[in-house]
Amino acid sequence: MSSNIKGIYTALANMRVGSVKARNINKVKLSIKAADLPIRLLLPGTKGEGEFVAMGTSQKMIWTIRDLCIWAPLTMGKGIEQFAESMVDYMALYIEAVKNNRFPVNCTNILSWEIQLGPIPWADTDYWSIDCTLTVEEQL
Repeated sequence: MSSNIKGIYTALANMRVGSVKARNINKVKLSIKAADLPIRLLLPGTKGEGEFVAMGTSQKMIWTIRDLCIWAPLTMGKGIEQFAESMVDYMALYIEAVKNNRFPVNCTNILSWEIQLGPIPWADTDYWSIDCTLTVEEQL
């Protein structure tokens, strides 16, 4: 049986988190227009791409998926004091969306998530961002 990793990415990209739009892995670009902000980018995880576990006849994949929400350039407005409250509100909406979408596609479930708020470099600009890492288990 083969993996449905593309389906997992699509399901996560389609997950509604307030009014923030998402770009699936096949739509990610280095350039981001100010009119697109805030925007979620679905990316391969940076903490190991996944692991394969086989016990008896049971097989599963553990995937690490990065869901990066780029909010605003660091140099925009008054800085973090201007964006912190709305970013924390987004984090609460994100956690609620994950709770409501624990099973993105058949034979998968979200095992855990990590969320960090802070500056992230993207292309040649530093942005205020919410960096989410999801751990997804897929039964094969």
